[in-house]
Amino acid sequence: MTARYPQLYLWLRLSSLVMSVLVLLVPGAVQHLSLFLALLLIAGLGIPHGATDHRIFHVLLQQRGGRPAMLGFYGGYLGLMLIYALLWWLSPIFSLLVFLGTSMYHFGQSNWNYVSLNSGFRALLYLVYGTFVLFVPILAHFETAQPIVESIIQRPLPQVSTQFLNGGIGLITILNLVSIIALWMRGKLSKQEVWAEVLNACILLVLFVSTPLLLGFALYFSGWHALSSIQDQIAFFQSQKPGFRLKDYVKAAMPYTGLAIFGLMMMIWYSNSIQLDAAWGILFIFLSLVTLPHLLLIEMLYGMGHATEAEWGTSVSD
Repeated sequence: MTARYPQLYLWLRLSSLVMSVLVLLVPGAVQHLSLFLALLLIAGLGIPHGATDHRIFHVLLQQRGGRPAMLGFYGGYLGLMLIYALLWWLSPIFSLLVFLGTSMYHFGQSNWNYVSLNSGFRALLYLVYGTFVLFVPILAHFETAQPIVESIIQRPLPQVSTQFLNGGIGLITILNLVSIIALWMRGKLSKQEVWAEVLNACILLVLFVSTPLLLGFALYFSGWHALSSIQDQIAFFQSQKPGFRLKDYVKAAMPYTGLAIFGLMMMIWYSNSIQLDAAWGILFIFLSLVTLPHLLLIEMLYGMGHATEAEWGTSVSD
């Protein structure tokens, strides 16, 4: 991914390092604004990156199936969300495990889709990377994450020692770095790509450890993950319609982004909870509902080989 969008990743690295430095210089100000910034990033970039799924499916399959295919898409997409919502109601712990697994796979899918691998090793690679970006911030800020997770599963988590948490961070980071080296040894990455991925891992590690939990996650989810995914989607749409630009993507994403934010607000209102931890728990449950069908569609997109290489400065220009 880094080799395909060098300008994008340059800005992501710089912004992440700047935020880490700001935490050191003005920790109080960053802490005070962290929740607002996290919500702004998730609402402004995180949610919109999945708001064009209908357009992707339209391009991929409508010519083969016409209107019945689109009706089937909406029925399957919404049906999967409803089934998962029911599962959350019946078994929060199992549903959380499903969410963690699908999120890890999807984050790895987004980062490593440019590498050609067999299905078994690819899934393992995705999960290793996803474990890194999902669990390092949780382990680094376990005291913040604990009440959010407890509000989701409605039961207390066991207490863990600082040594265990730090050991987990170290082990996960080492596994991620080893996976990068393994790709190089298999001839899947050039030396330049290896150094780029190692640099990304080091910067993300600093970001996750130094910034507040929700801000660090929002910066990764909305910047490193969502922006690169949006870039892939724009490149895909351009391969089908050369005149497609960023403004066209924004126009396509706005209606469903607004609908998703409205649905999230209704979920929080219906829960009748004013506790901040519970509200964040609902946000993550909502993200889980849209992640599963989105993951399957993006897997189809990458699997069909439509995500073409493009530069950030050229593919999204007006």
